Amino acid sequence: MLTVTIILPIFAIEKTKYMSVSTAIIALGCLIFLSHIFNALFERTKIPSVIFLICIGIFIGPMMMNWVDPKFLGYFGNVFTTITFIVILFDSGTELNIYDIKKSIGRATALTVMCFIKTLVISSSVIFFLTDLDIMNCIYIGSVTGGTAVAIVIPIIKQLKLREKPKTILSLESAFSSVLSLIISLAIFENMQSGEMSIVKIIINMTVSFVADSIFGIILGIAWAVFQHRILKAAKNMMFASFALAFIIYGVCDQLNLNGGTAVLVYGITLGNINYFSGNKILKKITSGEKLILNENHRTFFSEIGFVLQTYFFVYVGISLKFSDMNLFIVSTIVSVLIFTGRQFMTKFIISKKTPVFEREIISIMAPKGLVAAVMASLPLQYGLANGDEIQGIVYCIVFISILLCSFLAANIKRQKEKFDKKQKIKS
Repeated sequence: MLTVTIILPIFAIEKTKYMSVSTAIIALGCLIFLSHIFNALFERTKIPSVIFLICIGIFIGPMMMNWVDPKFLGYFGNVFTTITFIVILFDSGTELNIYDIKKSIGRATALTVMCFIKTLVISSSVIFFLTDLDIMNCIYIGSVTGGTAVAIVIPIIKQLKLREKPKTILSLESAFSSVLSLIISLAIFENMQSGEMSIVKIIINMTVSFVADSIFGIILGIAWAVFQHRILKAAKNMMFASFALAFIIYGVCDQLNLNGGTAVLVYGITLGNINYFSGNKILKKITSGEKLILNENHRTFFSEIGFVLQTYFFVYVGISLKFSDMNLFIVSTIVSVLIFTGRQFMTKFIISKKTPVFEREIISIMAPKGLVAAVMASLPLQYGLANGDEIQGIVYCIVFISILLCSFLAANIKRQKEKFDKKQKIKS
């Protein structure tokens, strides 16, 4: 599955009249190579690699050179973005420490809920007053843009090398808010189709989905770890099997009208912290008292696959961007700036004052939009709803502008911190 996914972008480039298959393969290799170079240059330039990758996508896409068109991927474009979403959630889950989660989940949940509500109110209000969209469409855009992007936040905080607690808070918030945004925007979308609005239905769907997904992810994570330990102990090259199970979990949850994102995240957390569950009496009997541990080689492998898919995803985002209406671009810019301003205000109340200034500032600017927003923005147009094209245009612009703001603000904060550290060293 992953091999097919990595090859999918070749289809898009192969179909163009400008490139042969060999040229497409060279281009894909260059993307991975450049992504590593951009990561290495982050310490010097202070510009996160995602910006360069998105700019590459804009350059080769319809907006500039028109070498690659996202339409060539067709349905597989959604498959590619969904698989990237699954892999990133799973990989970030395996890297989270359950003890850090216990310490951070309260603040992460508060940050998620408060920032989601703030974004929904800001986005829907501004768009309602500055465009001709009706209130239902505006609320939908607000819910779609309410979450933060896992695919953007995780790579940036890895490059910033934060301590475990703030890193865990941001990782959990990005995962939780993506799920929250997806559940609520789907419920609103159903109401848009029917012409009704039910807050009770949204809350019930969200609660049931979260509980069911979490239980599903924990049970399958433990079962898979035990199965590998007891049955496949001598087997090699089982790393892809863990990914395959993540896809199955996501797909099954989707078929049951649950949210696979939570289940995959919990599944990854369970595997990454399987030694924590090994103390259970039942598991002790099954494993003969031996501890279940996720192989470090597996962790590295998961991380590398995530890196490859993230690289293609960011380029794909750049290719998919559309700026056909300058008025929509202006509205999106206003919305994005207000979202970041509001988040800084929220962070002051939620994050402890004992947290170092550098980390508080980083948390306060982590509001980029990404995969969930892009996917959900395309639904009204796909289903032929009124104003679908305008909704998609606004959200795509917000995605791009928010990523730019987050990346450059993060780079500036890191630069200021390094200057401060140098001054402190000179003083001492």
